[in-house]
Amino acid sequence: MSLYTATLPGRELAQRFQSLGVMTGKTFDEIAAVVGPPNARAVMAHNQTLYQWHATGYHIAIMFDANHRMLQISSEHVNIQNPDTNDIASGIGVLIGIIVLVLVVASRC
Repeated sequence: MSLYTATLPGRELAQRFQSLGVMTGKTFDEIAAVVGPPNARAVMAHNQTLYQWHATGYHIAIMFDANHRMLQISSEHVNIQNPDTNDIASGIGVLIGIIVLVLVVASRC
């Protein structure tokens, strides 16, 4: 498995967060409806809650106030790989191999 393939879940999660635009003031429910449920939750001082979402290649931690409105992004880490020529070549090689196998089997029938 390539790094690109391994980080696809993180890429998809990051894109869902990006689709929200400016999140400040949005409710937890509004955000979770788009990005899915968080992976972790921690109750903080002053009735604030820190929610965290993560998938391979992406992590975001967001602080919410007592009314469950987004205050700020506490941290965000992105390590998403782009496909390289080896990934593309490997995919094409597998596809050619399957086609050849199908043709060989079909010729024997």
